[in-house]
Amino acid sequence: MREVLISILRDKNTTTFEFRRAASQLAGILCVETLDLFPKEGVSIQTPIGKTEGVEMPIDILLVPILRSGMALLSAFLEILQSAPVGIIGLKRDEKTAKAKLYYKNLPKDLPKYAIILDPMLATGGSAAFAVDILKKEGYKPENIFFTGVVAAQEGFDKLAKKIPEENITLGVIDPKLNDKKYIVPGLGDFGDRYFNTI
Repeated sequence: MREVLISILRDKNTTTFEFRRAASQLAGILCVETLDLFPKEGVSIQTPIGKTEGVEMPIDILLVPILRSGMALLSAFLEILQSAPVGIIGLKRDEKTAKAKLYYKNLPKDLPKYAIILDPMLATGGSAAFAVDILKKEGYKPENIFFTGVVAAQEGFDKLAKKIPEENITLGVIDPKLNDKKYIVPGLGDFGDRYFNTI
């Protein structure tokens, strides 16, 4: 199903409605895959028939969407982590230098143990690495920082994997390269423009 949804997102003829629906469905899959990486707490359960052992989701997680595209992934995570605090990081890529610039940051005063950065596109890796550095300055250990995205270029993945453990990165697909404008190839175009219909 992952491949089907990514194909819908890649297709330039996909309508805004179809793009949003596929993005939402894929975000749900990526959310489950991301949360499967976390240590689970054992719990004793009484079923209608008898006792058994189960697990509980960790609740000590901060969700950190990177504006604006990261907001498209947020609702899928909040469906499961309904009480999770949300910290917002606003980064905009300079189209001339392809480097990220911080324009907004709002993190909760009491920070959970873990953080998940949400951003659909991982191109050069600059924005994700910037967000990781922000969280590290707030006291997060690299092993407690996770990243969830839809499409990455190999270059961006490699850069982020130097900042946090490779196994903490969940992606829909990794594409081979960037073009001369630092866009992912084949990619899916500008995720934010297509999702928010601002093309």
